[in-house]
Amino acid sequence: MLEFRNITWTTIEELAKASVKPKIILPIGSLEQHGPHLPLSTDTIIAEHVATAVSKTCHSLLMPSLQIGCSLEHTGFPGTVSLTARTFSSLIEEISEDLFKSGFRELLMINGHGGNKAILDTTVTTLKHAHPDFHPYSFTILDIAKEKFEKIRKSEKKMIGHADELETSMMLAIRPDLVEMSKALRERPAFPDPFSFESEDLAKVTFGWKAKDVTKSGIIGSPDLATAQVGKILLDYVIQSISGIVARI
Repeated sequence: MLEFRNITWTTIEELAKASVKPKIILPIGSLEQHGPHLPLSTDTIIAEHVATAVSKTCHSLLMPSLQIGCSLEHTGFPGTVSLTARTFSSLIEEISEDLFKSGFRELLMINGHGGNKAILDTTVTTLKHAHPDFHPYSFTILDIAKEKFEKIRKSEKKMIGHADELETSMMLAIRPDLVEMSKALRERPAFPDPFSFESEDLAKVTFGWKAKDVTKSGIIGSPDLATAQVGKILLDYVIQSISGIVARI
């Protein structure tokens, strides 16, 4: 694994001119509230962990992470810092443009924040339209993790969404020193039916929401049920899933 920031421009030039160019891996997170028990950098920490592991499985260059994303839904909680959707999309486009000019043709974005997903989905199409021979891909960790989480979760239905059993378990597996489990409160979101963050509900309707309107603590779910063991299972599944796709790209 090579880190983009730690090599010289001449090495970058050599790699970009090689017959087999490295894939660029870009971890993307956020700086937002995650309840009273998880740090603001939770999404970035998880994205960096997964991106680093994936980069070791392929010929790649690991970019410095983007540590601020689009977190408008969490504004109102102290500490949340958010870009607008337009600014976030422009940031991805401009980074991609410079990577393209440098000679690279494959960009793998590994996203740790659910709120970034919709913007990334449209941005990859914009990038492809601008440069047909550029190949951007976006992976959202939480979406992939939910596939495995459904089989091992302890949380009841409607009790997942943010700083919950899923995210807290992954953080316990990566950085237990940053998790204050004594403050991991259980809170049911004030969503009316049929709205929730369950995959089957999100597949039917997308809805706007503000965390301040649905949770007092910033938590949506049951983080008190989280364990490091579950976190490791989820992370291993995500890393294997993404690595398997990357191997076929």
